[in-house]
Amino acid sequence: MMSALIQGTLKGVATQRMGKVPFVTATVRVPTDGSEAVFVNVISFEDAPRNALLSLHPGEPVALAGTLTPDVWINKEGEPRPQLKMIVNAVLTIASARRKRGAPGTVQTRTEAPASRGRSNGVF
Repeated sequence: MMSALIQGTLKGVATQRMGKVPFVTATVRVPTDGSEAVFVNVISFEDAPRNALLSLHPGEPVALAGTLTPDVWINKEGEPRPQLKMIVNAVLTIASARRKRGAPGTVQTRTEAPASRGRSNGVF
């Protein structure tokens, strides 16, 4: 298991299920070199990531942060293929990024200068 940030597109529809606690499962297609892709099976137990995954439509881009576990599956031709499983802690979608930044076309202004965070030029 490792902490990871992945970006790809939702394949199919995210599904909510109920166990001891509610959870959502989905599959994300993550492009690799050339035309290859890896499919990541994702699961989330936390409210915010669950709701974000459920709000997506198939084919929409998404970025996910969480715990990633490598695995292997065998395709119909008997060839081993890589597969990844992720327990999602955070989801970033285009819609959520727009909400955080404000409506498209608006200019964001700061009301106060940012803290320097230990850098002499104040850039962060």
